[in-house]
Amino acid sequence: MKSKLLVGTGITVALVGGLFLQTLHSGGAFKTIEPHFAGSCTRVDGVVGAEDITIDPDTGIAYISAMDRRKLAATGEHDGGIYIYLPGTYEMPAKLVSDYEGPFHPHGISLWKAPANSGLYDRLFVVNHPPVTENSNAPGTQTSQIDIFDIYGLILRHVATVEAAEPISLNDVAAVGPNQFYASIDQGSTTGLGRTMEVYGRLARAGVLHGKDGETSKVLGDLIYANGVQTNADGNILYVAETTGKRLSSYRINAATGALDFLSDIEIDSGLDNIERDENGNLWLVSHPKTFDFLAHASDAENRSPSQVFVVQDQDGTFSATEIYLNDGNPISGASVAAPAGNHFLVGSVFEPFILDCTF
Repeated sequence: MKSKLLVGTGITVALVGGLFLQTLHSGGAFKTIEPHFAGSCTRVDGVVGAEDITIDPDTGIAYISAMDRRKLAATGEHDGGIYIYLPGTYEMPAKLVSDYEGPFHPHGISLWKAPANSGLYDRLFVVNHPPVTENSNAPGTQTSQIDIFDIYGLILRHVATVEAAEPISLNDVAAVGPNQFYASIDQGSTTGLGRTMEVYGRLARAGVLHGKDGETSKVLGDLIYANGVQTNADGNILYVAETTGKRLSSYRINAATGALDFLSDIEIDSGLDNIERDENGNLWLVSHPKTFDFLAHASDAENRSPSQVFVVQDQDGTFSATEIYLNDGNPISGASVAAPAGNHFLVGSVFEPFILDCTF
């Protein structure tokens, strides 16, 4: 009996140990980081926590979604904002004026370009995380909604707030019309324990939300921490990046129903974050090659987290990924977006008090 107990205990310990090692390996704990980049980067101060950046292809203006998350965690108070910056000027980004009323904690953003001579304004779609109120049943300490703004010069005019029918955790958004979007659901669990299990157990509980004319529905599930979302230039293909899933996938958009039909995917051994698109249709992905280092950086700025940038081509459903940038946590730690503009690209991060303006 005693020998059987010892054998059972040994098997249990081995299984737990194996799972622990697998988790560490998946998180990049054993990776060797050898920084490289063929270009140069200039630090641009004046914006804290530039989690997402998107660039107007016509004007070249970069829209930056920013919030001081460390200050929010320390004090419980701090509103974020949308900033603008012109790549190559190296001047301090300027904060746009907005008529939005209420707490504004921006996350992922997407620019919708109005057709020429339509009489419509360009629109900015923003994932917003107002804090939870006493009567809210949202998970965690924050809610998730999509706020839509008309861009009127240097002013953002609030058009609509879109909330999901059920508590949900949104991360990024891709606009596909003046009142239509897709948003990534990074975690499907609604409890702290469930969310922890999703992250460390790489559970497939994330997905994608579709919104149209104020109504929403979940159109995709079984993803592993869905993060960046982006469309192709024609707006008929949606790309979804999974962070702990380490996968980039493409889906055909059904214009009539909003449904998504799987096309193809590619596995990339890194924690994928936001996606931007360049003038040639290539996808730019920032990632966290050592995700446990990013978690450590989130708790303490002195802990540096490596950052990686990939350029991905989609040739009729066949993906090819090229790494163009890798650092060891310096000069920027925990990068979350790389937005291309000609021979420049801007790198933003979740916590840092600056962005990088890089040329290559």
